[in-house]
Amino acid sequence: MSNILKRIPKNKTNKIKRKGFTLIELIIVISIIGILAVITVPKFSGVLKDAKVKADIASAKVITDATYAQIAKGLIIPGTAVTTLDITQSATGGSKTITDYLQKVPTPKATSTANFTVVINSEGDVSVNVGGDELYPTPVSTYGK
Repeated sequence: MSNILKRIPKNKTNKIKRKGFTLIELIIVISIIGILAVITVPKFSGVLKDAKVKADIASAKVITDATYAQIAKGLIIPGTAVTTLDITQSATGGSKTITDYLQKVPTPKATSTANFTVVINSEGDVSVNVGGDELYPTPVSTYGK
């Protein structure tokens, strides 16, 4: 047996290649992935909340445009007092006029406790609120937090 080892050149015996990773290398990689996950999960939830707020603001703009279109057609007439209309699937009256104009009745994404509400003042200016927070034309900074 020793004669066989003597015939193999020394540079060949030193270069035996090992395949795979050591346990330490695997543990280090897994710990790095864990640290990255701990950092990114809270950031992702913040981004998701911001996206829901922006979606609600966009829906409020669509509702405002629909309301102005119905005012222009004469289907909604601003009164002498402030008019408040709830935008829901089961809307009636002026709210029904707006929901019929929309292809789909939007629901707020950032909050599940309230619906969109259209407020029309005596001058015909329209604003859209959710749960008392104005979203359009000037969104409040506390909405969705």
